[in-house]
Amino acid sequence: MRDVGIGLIGSGFIAEAHFEGFSHVPAAAVRGVASPTPGNAARFAAKRGIPRHHTDYRALIEQPDVDVVCIGAPNDLHRDICVAAASAGKHVICEKPLATTRDDAAMLADLARRSAAVTAVPFVYRYYPTVREARARIAADEAGRLHFLHGSYLQDWLALVGDTNWRVDPAHGGASRAFG
Repeated sequence: MRDVGIGLIGSGFIAEAHFEGFSHVPAAAVRGVASPTPGNAARFAAKRGIPRHHTDYRALIEQPDVDVVCIGAPNDLHRDICVAAASAGKHVICEKPLATTRDDAAMLADLARRSAAVTAVPFVYRYYPTVREARARIAADEAGRLHFLHGSYLQDWLALVGDTNWRVDPAHGGASRAFG
């Protein structure tokens, strides 16, 4: 039995996180990466020893040795990439949010239900130790009666005045941006 072939779409922060995760799965092998930005996929692949890179996600989806397509592209691209991957019979892991509109998300959920492929949207923050600890304390009634609970996940990226990227542009990130 051969390894499960992974294709990464995207070459930024979340692609790095998914690559790291897959590197700890003995039966998984990242076989390709795609990014439309010239040079990004090539640099990502070279740094991590990934055999192939593409500037068009369709070429990655067409690789016969790719079984799972892991989507870490800007939110406004999720819908089309998910449809292409599912239509090609690939399993799909799509970073959140699944889509930028409710209608697109409903269509993708229906496509997933009708597909023989495994589909997933990872919500990894729920597994962070602090989140699990808070959940356990609330479940054990150690926190008392809650009326309001507020949490923060502070980061310093985009902290400088000139910092920007697709995540803060509603046309690419959607109304909820990366956390929908």
